[in-house]
This record gives sequence, structure tokens and C-alpha cells, in this order.
Amino acid sequence: MAVILVTGSSTGIGQETALHMARKGHRVFAGVRSPDTADELTDKIAAGKLPLDIVQLDITDGDSVNRAVATVMKSAGRIDALVNNAGIGGGRAVEETPLEEAREVFETNYFGSVRMLLAITPVMREQRSGRIVNVGSLAGRMVFGCHGHYSAAKWALEGLSEALAFEMAEFNVRVSIIEPGTVTTPAWVKGKPPPPDSHYKNSMERLGRWAAHTLKNPAAPAAVATAIAHAIESDTPHFRYPVGQDAIENLAGRASVSDDEWIEANRLQGDAFRRRWHEIVGVDYFG
Repeated sequence: MAVILVTGSSTGIGQETALHMARKGHRVFAGVRSPDTADELTDKIAAGKLPLDIVQLDITDGDSVNRAVATVMKSAGRIDALVNNAGIGGGRAVEETPLEEAREVFETNYFGSVRMLLAITPVMREQRSGRIVNVGSLAGRMVFGCHGHYSAAKWALEGLSEALAFEMAEFNVRVSIIEPGTVTTPAWVKGKPPPPDSHYKNSMERLGRWAAHTLKNPAAPAAVATAIAHAIESDTPHFRYPVGQDAIENLAGRASVSDDEWIEANRLQGDAFRRRWHEIVGVDYFG
């Protein structure tokens, strides 16, 4: 069985992944920023008598990252898989997003993952084996207005993951990126509201209507955990794992037209946009 380190394990995808892999018999280390407040995770570990240890891990703090990796190595002697899951949301128009807020999104969603990789890649290189699973997003492949900085960080993670897959190949390390659409997690209640006097209410409304449609049939954290398990356990893991009906539909629609056609479709307003979206994606998200 593998030794697996999962970041952002206190709730949502991270928690479900840590529990799922432990139930399968793997030895899991669940990274959380505040172990003393991870009551839900602690209770589930105890109830299932699972081979799962909680470690303090804040991916925005280099010392915390290094201590967590050292703890795992001292206890288990190796790290067979890293699940780079921890992240935050964020969605406003570019003009209305303070630079500090944009930096916060990148500090966690991109540089936090990089900190983990700086600590983990030497371990796996020396082992000459391992799996790195970065949790990206549908937003890393397809963008709406008023979601730019979050999407930009996830697009950056896409590029990083592809480069890393090439670099680690000679050391028998496989890299995958998970691309969930809408998932039912506590992240939905953590976002910051847009300014009440926003100049970009039409774009915000469009994003909101898209999200409302996807919430009618969201992916469950368990579906994401299943994809992550395949990336870790399979002899032939995929590089990309879209998860959720919305991810599948939207990516297929996006790939069916040229970049210019896609941009022009999203420049349309009102019913013209709705009709064109339906033509491209095949589903009326905005009815």
C-alpha cells in the first residue's frame, strides 16, 4: 500500500480523498492548517479506525510545509503520492479585484502547490518512483468573466503540471491534474461577495446563472476522490481527469469551436448569448 500526503484535508475534496484512500488500506497523512479544529475529520478517522494521521500543514508557509514532509518521512520513510489539493476561491472583475486579493489567490492556489513540489520532488526523485496529483479545476481550461484571477492561477497549475510530467518522467514519477467542475463543498460559502456598486453586474449574473445550473447536478467530493485514486493506483494513469457532467459538457463544447468563435460567442449579450451557448455546448445553461 502507498504512503499518501493530502493537502487541504479538513473539509471537502481533501477530506473525502484522505478518507477514501485510507479506507482502501493506504497509509494517509492528512494535512490541515489547524489540527485542533479538525473535529469532523478526527471523528471520521476514529469511527472508521482508519490508517490516517493528521499533520499540521499550511501550504502558504514554507516552514510548515518542510515540517510536514519531514514528519511523514520520519514516520513512514517514503512518500509515494502527493495530492496537491489545498486552495481558495475568488471571483471578481479584473478592474475591481485589489492586487493584494489577486496575490492571495496565487499565493495559495499556485505558489502553495509549488512549495509542496519543492519539498516533495527531491523525495520522489531519489526514490525513483511516485505519483503527483494536482487538483486543478474546469476553470483552468475554460474561463468566465469575473473569475479571472482564480482561473489564471488554475491555468498556471495546468502549465506547471505538464512541464513537471516531462521533468519527472526519467525518475518514474507520474503527474496528473484533476479538473472538477462544480463540486458540493464548503468552499461555496467562503467566497467574497462582489462590490454592490460593481460595473460588471452582467458578467457576474452570467457566472451566477451558470453556477446555479451546475448546482442542479454537481459532482460529489467522492467522485473527485475516485478520480484521484485512479491517478494514484492505476498502472496507466491519465494526465487530465475532468470530473462532473458540467466539466465534460463545457470542455467538449469549448473544444468544438476555434478560440475566436469562443470569444465572439461570449461577447454576445442577452438571448443571443444564450442561443449561441446552447449551440456550442448542447445544453441550455442560461434558461
